[in-house]
Amino acid sequence: MARTSVAVGDPGTRALARTRSIRLTWRAGTSLALGLLAVVLGYSFGRREYFVAASIALLLPAVGLLFVRLRRPKLEVSRLFSPPVVAVGGVTQVTVRVTNVGSSRTTPFAWDESLPWFEPLGAREIGWINPGRRHPRLVTYDLHPPRRGLYAIGPFVVQHEDPFGMAVSTLALGRPERLVVVPAVSSLTEGGPTLADGDGEAQLVQRKVAGNDDDLTTREYRRGDALRRVHWRASARHGELMVRQEEHRSHPDARILVDTRRQGYPDAARDTGMSWSADWASDDFEWAVRMVASLGLHLESAGFRVGVEESARSQIEGMGDRWEGRRAEGFLTSLAGVQLLDPDLRAPSAFAPIDGAGPMFAVLGDPEDATVDWLIRRRLQGEAAYAFLVGARPEVLERLRDAGWICVAVDDRDDPGDAWRAASSQTGYVRGR
Repeated sequence: MARTSVAVGDPGTRALARTRSIRLTWRAGTSLALGLLAVVLGYSFGRREYFVAASIALLLPAVGLLFVRLRRPKLEVSRLFSPPVVAVGGVTQVTVRVTNVGSSRTTPFAWDESLPWFEPLGAREIGWINPGRRHPRLVTYDLHPPRRGLYAIGPFVVQHEDPFGMAVSTLALGRPERLVVVPAVSSLTEGGPTLADGDGEAQLVQRKVAGNDDDLTTREYRRGDALRRVHWRASARHGELMVRQEEHRSHPDARILVDTRRQGYPDAARDTGMSWSADWASDDFEWAVRMVASLGLHLESAGFRVGVEESARSQIEGMGDRWEGRRAEGFLTSLAGVQLLDPDLRAPSAFAPIDGAGPMFAVLGDPEDATVDWLIRRRLQGEAAYAFLVGARPEVLERLRDAGWICVAVDDRDDPGDAWRAASSQTGYVRGR
């Protein structure tokens, strides 16, 4: 049975997820029509054998309905995504584990998945499944997400027929499971502005004292120090307990400022409801999110501690020090679900700024005056600041440039790597504060 997947947002799919439907096939309709015709002919010509044929023709659809009702499969469904997080344009393999939790063997059936975008899966059939958790059936298929977001994959749709093909039962089994689709990341390694603060390399600072190598990393034992930190070789040389001292590390900071207010993107329109995370859709905003992802990973790999500020309430997770456990995974996952927000009663400047000094990067569409004022106030004198704007008005670019921002005007079809290189060609070397 050749079928195609359907979108989760469709009304028919939502109804399917709530109900179990049983319907007659065209074959049953034909059988009923022939049965009624046989009854008419039997009465017209007084032929009793026509009533026998009519009885069989009328009974077959009823038997089919009873069969699919009583033989409805009892299945348990679970999914595994590989990889569990996929970028736009990538491929993830979905493995569906189907277990028969009923008391008898299932009949063969066709299956399909409810997907948040149109992607044909072709004909899918599963044969007999024996009862018990030791006899699961595994089916796999590939998904190609066309857009970032948090998507509902499922429910698993099962369709089975009676042996005569008179009735079809359609079941929606299992709960939808979330697939995280992160924005595609562009490489910013070639060209681009020269990063200040040690050319972007994380500076590891150690407090050292005079002496040999052991003395550089040890100090005398203090009450409360853990015994596992005792440095025995240094203790033997000094004649007293010595412990390893902690290294004092510091990394340069970089900040990314993002406009997430809906009014900053004139092309924003109501979303189709495909994604759990989006209420508004904007091509300009999608480019901005992709640029933020590319910038964040590039700065993090260059050794910066990356903080993110937003013009509306916070949605994006920043990346702190490497040993803090806040790395790119949480950052990209938060970008998968970031959305445009209606303006808060507060101005952007009312949200608490992130402490730190270092280069600043703003990613915007066509921002409101309040957002431009916020950007101008966030930059301190002598601080390197770059702004990437999608479809911004000339007066916005002029205001930011007058305030010391290096502005790069882009189109939503441009590659973030090209925008990064354009920033370098406009400015050359820019030193931070």
